[in-house]
Amino acid sequence: MSGPVREVTPPREEPGRPAVVTAAVVLWAVLGVLLLVTAVLFAIATAVGIADPATGVGSLVLTAIVLALVGVGTLVATRALAGGSRPARAALTAIGVVLAVAGLVQLTFLGVGGVYFVAFAAAALLLHLPAARAFFSAR
Repeated sequence: MSGPVREVTPPREEPGRPAVVTAAVVLWAVLGVLLLVTAVLFAIATAVGIADPATGVGSLVLTAIVLALVGVGTLVATRALAGGSRPARAALTAIGVVLAVAGLVQLTFLGVGGVYFVAFAAAALLLHLPAARAFFSAR
């Protein structure tokens, strides 16, 4: 004789976050650190005096400041993204689109920057795949 039949009901939500969101968090964290490193390199170049004669020191300082601010903003938003923040997702998508376009312009006119274009476009795209959309809409 068999015992009572129990139905197994799958959980409503998978514990944790989808792999695409985890991949996006890792990629955004790496990109944020790279933005900060680039800002430091611009600051060092300014301090040492390595600059293209056609480029003013002020533009290098401004570039270093902007890169540092975007890098810090990216890392702060990435931390919030790991917790499922929808505003962080929107902010990182905007940063990704702007920096992907900047990378594309760099690639077009200078022949460099293709890696930035791909990395920022991929990071923004990961946040909008179906599994990621479902994860953020549930929050």
